[in-house]
Amino acid sequence: MRAVRSPAPVDPRSALRRALGPVHGAPRAARRRAPGAPLLLAGALGALLPACDADAVRKPQSALKPGGGGEVAAGPVRVLSPANGDAVEATFPVEVEVDPEVVRISIRADGETVAREMVPYRESVFTLMVTLPEGRQELSVEALGEDGEALGSYALTVQVVGEQPWVTLTSPRDGSTVRNPVRFTVNAADDVEEVELLADGRAIGSVQPGGVLTHTFSGDGLEHEVEARAWVDGEVVATDDITITVDAASTPTESDFPALMLDILETYPTDGSYAYWWPDDVDWGGNPSDIYYTGRLFAEGDPRNRSYCVGMTFEVFMRAFEIVDDETAGDGTLNEVPFAELYELRTDWYVRELYGRGIVDAMENYGFGSEVSDWDQIQPGDILQFWRHSGSGHNAIFIDWEYSSRGEIVGFTYWSTQGSTDGIGYNDEYFGSSGSSVDPTFFFAGRPAMPWDWSPWR
Repeated sequence: MRAVRSPAPVDPRSALRRALGPVHGAPRAARRRAPGAPLLLAGALGALLPACDADAVRKPQSALKPGGGGEVAAGPVRVLSPANGDAVEATFPVEVEVDPEVVRISIRADGETVAREMVPYRESVFTLMVTLPEGRQELSVEALGEDGEALGSYALTVQVVGEQPWVTLTSPRDGSTVRNPVRFTVNAADDVEEVELLADGRAIGSVQPGGVLTHTFSGDGLEHEVEARAWVDGEVVATDDITITVDAASTPTESDFPALMLDILETYPTDGSYAYWWPDDVDWGGNPSDIYYTGRLFAEGDPRNRSYCVGMTFEVFMRAFEIVDDETAGDGTLNEVPFAELYELRTDWYVRELYGRGIVDAMENYGFGSEVSDWDQIQPGDILQFWRHSGSGHNAIFIDWEYSSRGEIVGFTYWSTQGSTDGIGYNDEYFGSSGSSVDPTFFFAGRPAMPWDWSPWR
């Protein structure tokens, strides 16, 4: 029996079969629906309570680390301050957080080592002082082990400011590869009135500091030079430039999964009874309910119905898969993923590295979905992995866009579990150019495909 214990004690198979009407009771092969036919649902969605096989449960593997308020961070070293895109003085503190295996921190600016210190004994958070010349600086904070081996790194851009006006392209990162359409953010001195962007010498638009400018490039896999020009009183007072490579936009397929996931998430209460909890010393996958796969217990739930973000969205997806598999007369597997391999799939979902795509990597690596890179194609029920300029991130289910008075997308509403909503609930976040605002380049949306659109992954 494949099932997930859920807050709504209603069997989804019963609901589906009541909705299917005349085919109720027919053999599974006879109940297979044609591609493109709507997924039929009736009433509240839930699942059967399965038997338990504790020996099947395995510790979740992920690069994610617990963060406050539903945030996630990744990697052995994390920069708490400054954030990507921040303006700093010539001498400034860099506050870092490290994992226990990190022995030394090295900070490089534009390839040159500018600070190198031992991690204080039994300290996980400490500060290094850095002095740099005025201008844009690309920092790489590197974590080293006991034998000097590299354990990981954290990259960010800062603007060292003095008395002169300045402007910084904060997203995308210099030298990065991004998908069409590309979204740019800038930060600038307080007296800058407007920032003009040019791509390969041609103007592509203007943006206010903290705003987002979207541009679609022609051609795929091509390198482009992008320049930002800061204007004050009709004159250019500062410039900044980056080089990016632009790949084609993704082409997601039509799918019933988003609508189904919306129906499922609405069965969870938002009154604080399903609280947010992310312990760093418990072998638990962040799902409030037991998750079964091919008749075996895959991930044990929490007796107090607590959850954290990636575990919550994974549970909703697995409940949706359970229903789709039953209605389409599937074989009980997600695109023939074996039981043991599902743990690797979940590790992709939970994000393997800082600024990783998480859910998109899981879908594309195992052939059951794809990225939705064009914001115009994102729909309620798509799954999100997004990162802020501060380096923290979150995993959620997309609900709607937030618009400015001029009709521009400035943020989004999502459903997930986080401390700010006392667990499961709806929340808003906004795009920007620095600090805790969301970096639009690292805003990833994924859409699970229906079984007939799955692709081979082995």
